[in-house]
Amino acid sequence: MNHELYPFDPLSGTRDPIPLEDRLSYNILMDDKLTQRFKLLVIGLIAGFASAALGIGGGVVMVPFLALFAGFAIHKAVGTSLVSIVPIALVGLVTHYVMASQNIQLLVAALTTLGSIIGAKFGAALANRLGTRTLQRLLAALLVLVGLKYARILNIPTEAVADTMVYPALVGLGLLAGSGSALFGIGGGVIMVPVFNLFFGLTMHQAVATSLTVIVPTTVAGAVFHRKFGNVDKEALACLIPVALVGAVLGGYTANSLPGATLKMIFGFFVIATGLRLLVRKGS
Repeated sequence: MNHELYPFDPLSGTRDPIPLEDRLSYNILMDDKLTQRFKLLVIGLIAGFASAALGIGGGVVMVPFLALFAGFAIHKAVGTSLVSIVPIALVGLVTHYVMASQNIQLLVAALTTLGSIIGAKFGAALANRLGTRTLQRLLAALLVLVGLKYARILNIPTEAVADTMVYPALVGLGLLAGSGSALFGIGGGVIMVPVFNLFFGLTMHQAVATSLTVIVPTTVAGAVFHRKFGNVDKEALACLIPVALVGAVLGGYTANSLPGATLKMIFGFFVIATGLRLLVRKGS
C-alpha cells in the first residue's frame, strides 16, 4: 500500500482505503455542489420576490440568472424556470387576493388565459427548434425594450383599446403571452403587465395581480410541453421552489405597499440590466 496516497485516519487508527487524490477530487466536487445549491437558493428567493412584486412570473429573473450564474444551457434554464414558476405564481396570487382581491380583474384574466394556453404549445415547440444564441438575443431584446419603456427612457406612443375591441384583443394578448412564456420561460408577465397597464387601462396594481392570475394556468401548459422535451432539471427545482415561495409572499406584501410609479421604475431598470447582461453572454 502506498502510504502517500492513502492518508492516515486518526479515529480508526488505520489508513483510509480511499486514495488521497480521489478524496481531493471528491471534496472539490462537494464544494462545487454546495456553491451551486447556494446560487440556486439565492436565485429562487429573488425570482419569487420579483414574481409577486411585479406580476412577472419570476422567469424574467430565473432564466437569465440560471444561465448567467448557475451555468445552465438556455433551453434547460427555460424549462426549469417554467416548472418553478407554477407554485411561485400561485403563492403570489393568493397573497394578492388576501391583501387586495379587488385588483384581480377576472374577466380580463379569463379571456387572456384562453389565448395563452393555446400560445404555450406553439412557444414551447419553437423554443426547442431555435438555436441557443438566437433564443438569448430575442429574450434580451424583449427585456431591454420593456425596461426602457417602464424606466421612461423610451417613449412609445400608446392609445386605449376601444371597448368593442377589448375581448378579441385580450385573447390575442394571451396568444402572444403564452407563446412568449413557453419560448422564453418567463411566465408571460413581462408582456402582460405593461400591456394591461398601457393599453387596457388597468392600474399597475391591477395589472400585476391580474397577470399572476393568467400566469398560473399558462405556465402549467408550458411546463408540460417542456418536460416532454427534457428541458427540466429536477434537482435544481428542489432548491429553487421552497425559497421562491418565501420570496413570493414577501413580494406580494411589498407590491401592495409601494406606489405604482415606484413599481414601474424598479421593473424598468431591473429588466434593462438583466437584458444587457444576457445579450453579452456567449451561448451554451
